[in-house]
Amino acid sequence: MFPTKLQLYSWMKHINIQSIEDAKSYAVNQTNRCLTQEVSDKRLEYLRDQFDRATTDEGKKVWGNEIEKIESWLKSDDFKNGSFPQGIDELMLELIEWRTMIYAFQNTETESNPFEECIFLSQWLVGGTYAIFSILGKLVSKDSRDNSLRKLWKEISPFIEKDGACTKEEHIFINSMLHETSGYFTNKHSKAFRFRNTVIAHNEKNLTIKWELIDKDINILVRIWSLIVSWSSFGLFAPFRTAEQAFAGIESFFNHHEMVELKKSRQIYLDRVTQWSLAYLHNGERDPGRGAFSKLFVTTSTFSN
Repeated sequence: MFPTKLQLYSWMKHINIQSIEDAKSYAVNQTNRCLTQEVSDKRLEYLRDQFDRATTDEGKKVWGNEIEKIESWLKSDDFKNGSFPQGIDELMLELIEWRTMIYAFQNTETESNPFEECIFLSQWLVGGTYAIFSILGKLVSKDSRDNSLRKLWKEISPFIEKDGACTKEEHIFINSMLHETSGYFTNKHSKAFRFRNTVIAHNEKNLTIKWELIDKDINILVRIWSLIVSWSSFGLFAPFRTAEQAFAGIESFFNHHEMVELKKSRQIYLDRVTQWSLAYLHNGERDPGRGAFSKLFVTTSTFSN
């Protein structure tokens, strides 16, 4: 039975993984985002309404337990002190959201160049670029104290392979890519990592960003994350912002045709991410699994009288 990809209410600080089920629970806990005050309040409002509507003792017990979990979380020292990291899901989704927007602007021809003409948009582009490399650094951090994708993979990947959710060949390949000294995410092999370390983190050089090379890093991280999410849970339903949400507020800078093309370009990158999530890293072939992103299908049946 899979855990659901719901936001959890406690943070697992000490791990004692003894079984595949332990590993799945740990993976869900590490990837999910903890509840904020705003989301907690909305969730509590919904749960209390359901509790009041429940007509059986069993129903009230179910809703009451969920209410108690959130209330306990809000009273905890971890919540009050902010002693919990961002979930890996949140980091990955924000990384992809930033990159899709930059990709859309890079691949859409427009009459004007608002990123040169408007200081605000120019600063947005710089901020988005820094955000991408900041997130990349968090995901591949070697520090054992960090909630990184690298660390999570190291802790649970043996269980993923044992459960048959990852082939032996891809498991070996990913481990080699994530090796701390000889792996891919080093200044020698990763252009993104080199740019992050020499330009952003330490201001040593002024290198030019080659986004097609940065996408190689994102591809690797998407696939590793997808293996974990699809194995440990039901996956993520409609996790990305709609095109309307993503581009809201900039309509005055672009005409209607340009807005349509921007949205198309953004979707092209999102489709690419979906393909990455479903392709073996060691050979690029299609994995028959479902990947990180789940879809809801509604079926109807008709019966003749």
